[in-house]
Amino acid sequence: MKFLICGIGSIGQRHYKNMNSLGHQLALFRAGGGANAPFIEKFLSEEKSAGRPVKTYYNFQEAIDDFRPDAVFITNPNSRHLETALLAAKSGCNLFIEKPLSHTRDGLAELKTLADKKKLKIMIGYNLRWHPLLIKMKTMVADGVIGQPICANIEMGENIEDWHPWEDYRQTYATCKDGGGGAVLCFSHDIDYLYWFFGMPERIQAMGGKITPLGGDAEDMVKALLEYKNKFIVSLHLDYWQRPPGRCFEIIGTKGKITWDYYAKNLTWVSRDSNTVPAVYTVPENFDRNDMFVDEIKDFIDALENKKEVAIPLQEGMDVLEISLGIKKQIGF
Repeated sequence: MKFLICGIGSIGQRHYKNMNSLGHQLALFRAGGGANAPFIEKFLSEEKSAGRPVKTYYNFQEAIDDFRPDAVFITNPNSRHLETALLAAKSGCNLFIEKPLSHTRDGLAELKTLADKKKLKIMIGYNLRWHPLLIKMKTMVADGVIGQPICANIEMGENIEDWHPWEDYRQTYATCKDGGGGAVLCFSHDIDYLYWFFGMPERIQAMGGKITPLGGDAEDMVKALLEYKNKFIVSLHLDYWQRPPGRCFEIIGTKGKITWDYYAKNLTWVSRDSNTVPAVYTVPENFDRNDMFVDEIKDFIDALENKKEVAIPLQEGMDVLEISLGIKKQIGF
């Protein structure tokens, strides 16, 4: 198949390499330079030296008309997701939109109308739904292993200075409020898997904002409480500051507790019965983080080829964005 990638930063390059390894035809739409330009030029130079020159367009409509992609990948900064997606949708293109869907509600209704009218496939890129231990955790919860969920805790924190050693984090959209940055949207993976498990909350309360010594004007630390039906309560912590990083998801139920630790690479179930030995599950020995990105792409391509529903449709991306914006509103961001 043929795919046009709009944005070739770190996630764009990952998708490019993965789809290239799967044997698909690829092209790049590049809007301009920016702070990330040296990193991009290095990638393009390496591909050319390896005998794989990247077909590059600087005019979007020309890219659509000339390359005629089966789908467009939106991998540019968060604040430009919707404007690029709308351009592609108006041209009748299927879409893979990297998380988050956007940083605002503006344009969402138009995109949904276009998708429905033109029968477009639109998938949102939340790759953690393909993590083997999260899949197992969701199955165990659905099967009643922990009984009725009573409360849950999510902690996600890592130091943004460690993300991309090739660039100054202060020059990236991740720390810029107008660029769609901030811990809530950039760590919306953790909001997405919460939504995947439990759906939409009935009430949100949050505190936080620009708290750490880091540069930028976007929120860098947030604590939120989300209340679901039956008074099921989730505490959510997100921050740009922690070192070493941490990512954990704990659910406490009437029969026990289950905890996923991303960095420890394990899932632990503990029964309320003190005579029961805890069960610990680990990721498969050959598991690699990139496997999740490959699997989500394979699912998207399968949906395109076989006219199936995508794994994470537009409406789910809109719901996760609604939760995210609800948290940001609470903290004034």
